Amino acid sequence: MASVSKREELSRFREANECLGDSNRIKARFEEDGYLFLRQVLNRQEVETVKHDFIHVLQGQGVVRAGVTEAVWTGLGVDRIDELELYAQQSTSKLLDSAQTMRLLEGVFGETVFMFKSQNIRYAIPDDAKHVTPPHQDYFFIRINQSFRTLWIPLMDIDEEVGGLVLAGGSHKRGLLDHVEQEAAYSYIFKGRKQRGIALGTLPQPWLTTDYHPGDLLIFSNLMVHWALPNRSDRIRLSIDNRCQPMTAPRTWQAEMPILEARRIRQTAKQIADDEGASEAQFESIMIELMKRGWEPEKGRIKTLMAELPQ
Repeated sequence: MASVSKREELSRFREANECLGDSNRIKARFEEDGYLFLRQVLNRQEVETVKHDFIHVLQGQGVVRAGVTEAVWTGLGVDRIDELELYAQQSTSKLLDSAQTMRLLEGVFGETVFMFKSQNIRYAIPDDAKHVTPPHQDYFFIRINQSFRTLWIPLMDIDEEVGGLVLAGGSHKRGLLDHVEQEAAYSYIFKGRKQRGIALGTLPQPWLTTDYHPGDLLIFSNLMVHWALPNRSDRIRLSIDNRCQPMTAPRTWQAEMPILEARRIRQTAKQIADDEGASEAQFESIMIELMKRGWEPEKGRIKTLMAELPQ
C-alpha cells in the first residue's frame, strides 16, 4: 500500500459538477469513468453536524482529544472505539435521507432512488497499517444486483496525509476480479478477521484521488476497485459510505436493514457454519451466496450451500 501514497503516482479525479442537470451527459460520464466526483453538492452544515456528533462520541471514549473541534487522536487504539455510540447518532441518516441528497441522486440516476439502510461509519486512526482497507470491488461482497452504486462522503478535510479513498481508473470495465485473503490486512469491525482484496500488481490502471472537503460526494460503480490510503496524520479519518440504486431494482435483506442488524445476521450464519464444520473460506463463500439468493441464515440453507461449495 505504501507505493500508492507517493504523490507522483496519483492522478486527480475529473470533477463532474458540469454534468449535473443533463441526464444524458452525466450517464455518459459515469459509464466512461465509472465514478462521479462532485464538489460541494451536499449540505455542508449537515455534514459538519455528523462530524461533530462523531467527535463528541469519540471524545467521550477518550480517543479524540478533549476541547478540540477536529478529530485529533489521543493515541488510544481502535479497540477503544465503541461504534454502537456512533451508529446511535441520528445525524447520519438525516444527511443521507435529506431532500437535498435525494434530489441530487435522482438527478444522477435519472429516476427515483432507494437508499440502503445499511450505512457504514468509517474511522481510521493514524499509522494503523494493520487495518488499512485493501483494494476491492463492492460487488464481490454485495451481490444484490448490477445497478447499485456506492456513495462515499468525507466528513472532514482529507488530503493524502490523512489518506483518502483511491480508485483504480478504468477498473469498472474489467468485470469481477479475484479477491483473496490478505495476509497483513485485518478488519477492525470483525476483530481478527483477515480482509479479502485484490493484489495491487494486477491493477495497471492509474490510481485516482483528490483532496476531499466536507460537502463533496464520490459516487462509483460496484465494480470499481477502490481502497483507502494509510492515515499518516495526527487525526482520525472520519467518513461514511452507503449504497443506493434505482427504486425499481431488486433488493434483499442486506439493503433493507441497518448495518448492525446485518452484522448480527452474519454472526448467526457464522455460528451455524462453525457448528456444521465449515472452514473460514467456505463460510465467506456461503455469506456471498446467502446475499445473492436473498436467503436469511437457517441451518438447512447453510447445509445446502456447504454441500454445493468447496471447503
